Amino acid sequence: MFKKKAKPAPADAAADAPRTRSKLKLIFLILVPLVLLGGGGYAGWVFFLAAPAEAHVESREQVVEALRVAALAREAAAESSATYNFALAQMLQAKCGALSVKALKQASEDEAGKDGMLVSLSWQAALRRAGTVTEVSCERILGEIDRAEYKLETEGAAKAKAGGKAGH
Repeated sequence: MFKKKAKPAPADAAADAPRTRSKLKLIFLILVPLVLLGGGGYAGWVFFLAAPAEAHVESREQVVEALRVAALAREAAAESSATYNFALAQMLQAKCGALSVKALKQASEDEAGKDGMLVSLSWQAALRRAGTVTEVSCERILGEIDRAEYKLETEGAAKAKAGGKAGH
């Protein structure tokens, strides 16, 4: 029933509002650079004044081994091993036909004696790859397996030849 009329703000309150905003701006403009300088000082202290890290390398062979491991991940090594090609040949016999893979079989057995995890990863990778092979891509896969077999045969022949000369 009765409506109250809004009273106009006193003149003192209107004068205080700009001053409050300017105080906030002033505080903000002072604190932000201080925080940034503090963070930059801490980062510089950590980066430049920290003690140098100690190198913990015993021998050159360990460095070479670490580089080899870093350069070739275990999964990539599994997909380029003799076991991988042997496993593909075994899995694709029914679909693409059989190949002679005696050298691959021997190399696969050697790999199994040295690194069982590599052999397991190789069979898993071969299983994944065999699932993607179609009759159209059989020739390509068989060509890859044949090249791997040929490479192992020529390496074996070269080792046998070098071993025969060393014995004479």
